[in-house]
Amino acid sequence: MIPKELQDIVDDIKKHEGFEPKVYECTEGYDTIGYGFAIKDLVIDKDVADLILMKKLHKLLERIAIAFPWFKDIDDIAKAVVVNMCYQLGLSGFSKFKKTIYYLETQQYEEASIECLDSLWAKQTPNRAKELSERLLSIATD
Repeated sequence: MIPKELQDIVDDIKKHEGFEPKVYECTEGYDTIGYGFAIKDLVIDKDVADLILMKKLHKLLERIAIAFPWFKDIDDIAKAVVVNMCYQLGLSGFSKFKKTIYYLETQQYEEASIECLDSLWAKQTPNRAKELSERLLSIATD
């Protein structure tokens, strides 16, 4: 519960700053978000970062389910790999993995594991790509 005197200040700041859900440039030229939070000064606690991550993942899961109707039918390990890749690459970036997507959709996990390594993504983030590829391979060998 916020004390009344502090609530009045909060309401006043919110009124004057306004809320911006995306980064914008303030009048002083700083990247800013929310209620006038300058990015350069922003420090977030882990619990706040965890909350943001959960909100992002919920939205991402909705977008994945819409973009890829087959997603609901694949193995849970494969789902986790898709979400991980989409989180890193964005939905549009992941969408460029045509062959990998085909193999995931048809539940050919060994082929998907090989195919996702044949990419710039695998060269740029080799450890992550190798680990996710191995997870797909583990489904195929079960």
